[in-house]
Amino acid sequence: MLLRPTTMALVAGLALGAPSVMAAPEKPVAAQVESTSTAPKAAAQNEASSYAQREAKDQKVQNYQGGNTVIITMSAGALVLLLFLLLII
Repeated sequence: MLLRPTTMALVAGLALGAPSVMAAPEKPVAAQVESTSTAPKAAAQNEASSYAQREAKDQKVQNYQGGNTVIITMSAGALVLLLFLLLII
């Protein structure tokens, strides 16, 4: 059974490696200040109003569900796979 020693080596490496990385001194980072303009806000408002007009014309938009089913299914599948892998190891 090579799986158990490999798992223990991985856990030991993560347990001993993480504190040493966190103990490393941080290097200072230079700050950069950017000025903002009000032009994008006006464009965003104009874009929002045109989107609202298109939404009012198209009645199918009200029934749009998006990808809810796909997201929920993939998340549940990933969770089941993660639990399965944890139980095997």
